[in-house]
Amino acid sequence: MSNFNSLSLSFLASKPQAAASVLQTLKTAQAAVYLEDIPVRTLAPVLQNMETWPAARILDLMPLEKNVAIFAQLSYQHVAALLRLQTSDRRAQLLQALPAKLSRPLAMSLAYQDNTVGAWMDMSTPHFFEELSAWECLALLKKIAHPFGCSLPVINKKHHVVGVVTLDVLLLSPNERELGKLMDSGVAALPAEMSIKVAKNSPDWDKHTVLPVRNGHGTYLGTLSRSTLRAALPVRLSSPTDSAGDSVLAHLSTAMITSAAGLMSLSTGYLPESPPEPPLPDAQAVNGESPL
Repeated sequence: MSNFNSLSLSFLASKPQAAASVLQTLKTAQAAVYLEDIPVRTLAPVLQNMETWPAARILDLMPLEKNVAIFAQLSYQHVAALLRLQTSDRRAQLLQALPAKLSRPLAMSLAYQDNTVGAWMDMSTPHFFEELSAWECLALLKKIAHPFGCSLPVINKKHHVVGVVTLDVLLLSPNERELGKLMDSGVAALPAEMSIKVAKNSPDWDKHTVLPVRNGHGTYLGTLSRSTLRAALPVRLSSPTDSAGDSVLAHLSTAMITSAAGLMSLSTGYLPESPPEPPLPDAQAVNGESPL
């Protein structure tokens, strides 16, 4: 512990919020090694004051038994938020190891029907509290080793979705500006129970490539990306006439083919009894949707 003199046990116990701010800037492995010998009663408040993404990464490296003991000290809401961000293997282990009165509702909160937003959401997307500054957020993002999109969910201390902040806004903003003052608060989070077919109609897809997902109480659960939405949408085969009524592209294709047929009949003297059938539109036209 000599390398972490500024994070003495008394400091962790007396100032958990300040300690959390320091610890989350360290490399995950460093923080986990330092905290492995810290008593659970001291460690739990520190982790609760951390941003959930770095806290989940640290918990992934701790012994399972200590992870379970820490969860016993936290609120259900915070446990659920951390569990969603942990690796799938550790999540499965925890659901087996936690007491039934806690694991049962947690497992139910992760189950959704196949045709809903919840079944397709990404629970690993990093999200941050609205009080975090732009430079602190960027520093944490540099530690993430997987793609996370260009739009980041912002939450409050109750873990409710309050907005979305984009990377370009973060990069161009003053370092000390809080996310709560930079975010797009007009974004409507998608309910996890909403069907994929309904979710595609959200006007927020015009501004963001990733949208936050919430439960019925407004609690942040994960994100849904436009690429995942495309993959989730069912492809319905319908007649060219039906789909042409919903697609500008199909209308233009039909008009061009009809005009070409008319020109050919004038040049050859042959008048067809009916215009040729237009080609089947692409998958997006078949679904009656505009490209996302």
